[in-house]
Amino acid sequence: MFFARLGLMTLVSLPLGCATAIPARDLAEAVAGNTFTRQGEYLLSANDQVSVKVYGQDSLSGLYTISPSGVLTFPLIGFVQAAGSTSLQLTERLGRALQSYVKNPIVTVSVASQGSLSVYFSGEFNRPGVASLPGRTSMVQGVALGGGLSKYASGRIVLIRQGANGTTQRYASTYDRLLSGRGELDRLTLERGDVVHAE
Repeated sequence: MFFARLGLMTLVSLPLGCATAIPARDLAEAVAGNTFTRQGEYLLSANDQVSVKVYGQDSLSGLYTISPSGVLTFPLIGFVQAAGSTSLQLTERLGRALQSYVKNPIVTVSVASQGSLSVYFSGEFNRPGVASLPGRTSMVQGVALGGGLSKYASGRIVLIRQGANGTTQRYASTYDRLLSGRGELDRLTLERGDVVHAE
């Protein structure tokens, strides 16, 4: 009877003691998403707000929000594709389009707010949930935004990222390795839509 009860206790406790880790590649192999160019320039996306200045044309200058479909609605011109562009590319696009309406238009575009730059923290973080990033944010800084690891965390961190081709990839490392900077992991930047999961 004792051995039967002991065997039952072992079966009940087995799933808790043998929790499997999420299969993932090494974090050092993480592929860039669609938030920054190779040169580190920010790529605009839906819900971002840009400040447009057309010199000598106060009625055209102001703050504009990129629509969920990725376009900017601009006076005189109408719809302008903005998502996936840098602020410089959007500047050039608006300048060319305005030439039919404004003589020698001088346009500048800057990012006013990065409304699309949000990441999600799940698992053993002290503050799981969604967080808006203030700008370029490293993985270590991201862990801090998630409130740090809870006392139940194993120390393994998984980054779940959607690639440019729409596929989802998983990469993992440990918090200690992130802090040490081995493999230049301290240079890894979080991107919009990333999920950071702490086991």
